[in-house]
Amino acid sequence: MSHINTISEFLLQAGTDYRVFDMARGIRSLASQTFLEIENASVPAPYPRQQHTWFGILFFNKHVSEERYIWFVKLPLDEQGLVITAARKQFLQIVVEALGQTLDKQKNSNNQLPDNPFTFIPNQQQLADFNSIAKVELDIPLSQHLHLVEQYISHPNENDWRTVSMQGIADFTASLPHGGYQNLLISQFLKLAPEMQYALCTSLENHATPNNITRLLIDWYQQNPQDEKRLHSVLRGLAQSQANTDIVSMLALILNSENRQSSATLMLIAARHWQYITEPSILSPYIQQLADCQDDIFVGLFSDLVQIPKIRDAMLGILRWPDKSPQLTRAVGQLFGQNTP
Repeated sequence: MSHINTISEFLLQAGTDYRVFDMARGIRSLASQTFLEIENASVPAPYPRQQHTWFGILFFNKHVSEERYIWFVKLPLDEQGLVITAARKQFLQIVVEALGQTLDKQKNSNNQLPDNPFTFIPNQQQLADFNSIAKVELDIPLSQHLHLVEQYISHPNENDWRTVSMQGIADFTASLPHGGYQNLLISQFLKLAPEMQYALCTSLENHATPNNITRLLIDWYQQNPQDEKRLHSVLRGLAQSQANTDIVSMLALILNSENRQSSATLMLIAARHWQYITEPSILSPYIQQLADCQDDIFVGLFSDLVQIPKIRDAMLGILRWPDKSPQLTRAVGQLFGQNTP
């Protein structure tokens, strides 16, 4: 154990090939070097959530077996967003005690870890999407459920959406960069059952949504901007869209409308569109609505957002705003434990 200092080193010494995905704010692939730097506390975690960094680690040794294994690992972060190395070492100790230093199959045939504070179970949607994303990454055929989704979307009036599985939807969204699935979705989306529209958006949050589908979802939202469920679905579906200008315009429209947004909407913007909060047209209305919110979510969301490296400086800058409203002054006081009236 003394010469194994990181999870990366353990997996390499065990002779495995591995892929790492950040699971905190949607599923994103991480380069091996980036993962090593994060777990070494050389750089802050790029997408922290709840003072942890969350990983999906897929590993295998194709020279030994066709089996593939997955660990879902969360590691605590310090106030600067760096991995607490003592926790990483404790996790490694658990790994070596359970599996040996070379993934001894006689000791643990499934390479599973005992219950411990550093592993987690994703929700069913994340599990389905992770499965699809991993298969695409490794060039493995997707499940037979994909055909049923394609069949329903092609002919929604002739098929029942309830026959479509979550895994099939995950396979479909993972397939959008390939073949004619984008054109199919664009031509048929408005004809689908609302439940299928919502489900597709929820799965899309784990993918880089193409620009043409981004436009489709924004137009769908604008057809009925009072429908909060539709709004939330669109916010999820566009979580990783690269159409930055379109997203900024949509968020500014949402936050600058006459109607104040609910705490659920504000939380969803923080969770899925945090990178845009610092935009001039978004920052002020977002922070003010957060401070005005009756649910007192300012402290929790501010504490979560300030750990994200990309927006940390902007979030800290809010504390120095010279002309704070009384509500924002009160919220900032609560952040520091002051009972500001």
